[in-house]
Amino acid sequence: MGVHKAELRDLNLGGGHVPVPYEFGYENEHPAVSLPFTLHVYGQQFTGKKISVTTIQLVPQDEIYLIKGTRHAVRLQFEFQNFSLTIYPEVVVVGESRDDLVLKFVDPTGDHVAQLRFVLNSFIAGDFVTLGAVMSYSGPIKPKEEKKSVEPKWTERYRSIAVALVSGLLALTAASALYVRYTTGYEMHPVLIERAGQPMQATTPGQVSYLNPDAKKGEVLFSVNANSGDVLNFQMPCDCQAIVNQGVSEGLTVLPTDVILTILVNNFDLSVQALMSVEGLARAMKGDRVYLDLADGRSIPVQAVAGKSANTAAMSGELFVPVQLVAPEGALTEEDIGKFAQVRLTKSYLWN
Repeated sequence: MGVHKAELRDLNLGGGHVPVPYEFGYENEHPAVSLPFTLHVYGQQFTGKKISVTTIQLVPQDEIYLIKGTRHAVRLQFEFQNFSLTIYPEVVVVGESRDDLVLKFVDPTGDHVAQLRFVLNSFIAGDFVTLGAVMSYSGPIKPKEEKKSVEPKWTERYRSIAVALVSGLLALTAASALYVRYTTGYEMHPVLIERAGQPMQATTPGQVSYLNPDAKKGEVLFSVNANSGDVLNFQMPCDCQAIVNQGVSEGLTVLPTDVILTILVNNFDLSVQALMSVEGLARAMKGDRVYLDLADGRSIPVQAVAGKSANTAAMSGELFVPVQLVAPEGALTEEDIGKFAQVRLTKSYLWN
């Protein structure tokens, strides 16, 4: 009785050439399945014999050669009864094994592996039946049953209602903020509420050389050394109280529109002088509502009145012009003297 000698083949295991049996599991670890497929490369077609997730075995052809060790991008095509599946892996030519032309996938875990594994697993499970060069699929075709609708619990209903209410509240808040931002604007300069009086202005550009707010009637109240070289003296017109404008002192350079001081007549009328931006004054002239917002929470509607000085400042290119804010009678009292307020402009409502 003869002794069968196992066929040996060299495998590169760590650098040396070690002879191991050809059917050793390390090289053919994945099962090769015999199912019909074709391989296309360079316009040539090979008939498939076996295939696994790592190896392809083809029927060799005498007139077509693939050089050992070369890499190729190929097209694998599986023909089914009513459709076909095509994948495009990259392979390397290993050589010939007995009567087969052997190729291996360069990247066995590439993008093609999911489709290839589905075909192999379905064939092994018996879902594929080969009919010559064609395969038919005999797997499950019954669609999954739809899940029965489950009536939501009362807690889930309340949770849905709460989420809807919160979402609606947030949307309403955002819409309100956008509306306020679109319709409301605030002036930069604060406003001082003070007693009404007669403003005394420098009638010519120059320098304040003398200032006497305690002057009696007929005495010199202040003097201005004009740029022309003249000295202008301004007399006190009455026995009244005079309040020097903030920032004014002897030696200050003034222009004709600058207020030096204010003469208070013996009355308790209130005056609200403000610096408004040219844009804000234009909005007020177009019909936007103007309000004085006080620190105590009151919001008093006022009317912006622009005089000649406002027109002069605007014509000279100033960004802010002086205006007088007139409040309704009785809206401001003596207790409001010396308080600061902020000017707010609001567009008229869309439906007004």
